[in-house]
Amino acid sequence: MVNPWLRIPASDYEAHMALPEVAQAKVLSNLMASALTEYTPMSLGVIGCTTGNDFEHINTARTQRVVGIDINPDYLKILKTRFDVRIPRLELIKADITASDFWTDPVSMVFAGLVFEYVDVLCALRSIFRCLTANGIFLAVLQKTSAESTPVTATRYKSLELLSPIMNLVSPMEFSNICGIVGFQEIKTDTISLKKGKSFFVGYYRKGTEPSAPADADNPHR
Repeated sequence: MVNPWLRIPASDYEAHMALPEVAQAKVLSNLMASALTEYTPMSLGVIGCTTGNDFEHINTARTQRVVGIDINPDYLKILKTRFDVRIPRLELIKADITASDFWTDPVSMVFAGLVFEYVDVLCALRSIFRCLTANGIFLAVLQKTSAESTPVTATRYKSLELLSPIMNLVSPMEFSNICGIVGFQEIKTDTISLKKGKSFFVGYYRKGTEPSAPADADNPHR
């Protein structure tokens, strides 16, 4: 089966995320800007980077290497066109971060916004752990469940509805527990309110020591 993310045009995705009734693009962009200011990473990995919605906040005088990772090559082509000159050390990787052989040279911070709803959480977190430097920072954004709204907001951009069958909202408590299993240490968490009763969970973690025992048995999303 073709991954639905490969069937959603970049123009539909960008327009949907920017609509006033969705307004998620701005929230994610603001979170990236805040994290870059707070942690000033020397290198940055963005998982599910799409077309680079928040790359304009990257100050290359401080963050000298940027790695963008996405499953959709068309999104990456647009990102490259927009930022290849502005960010000299820009590396773009088409990949599934849950693959056992996923690898990139480690970065000092990883930003993953609205990714874990579509992947095996444990596999993805293990990949991120491998690709962070010692004491590296990991910021995750999850969409929380809502009694007032469906997970994918219905808009005129019907291609986004392809995501509904594969979208699995992750409990923030479960997510933080799995982070601990993998070896991440929680720094802080936050909740951001959105339109139509939706909200984001934002978790900030630091890479600790990788556990020596396998954690597969503890994975509720396998």
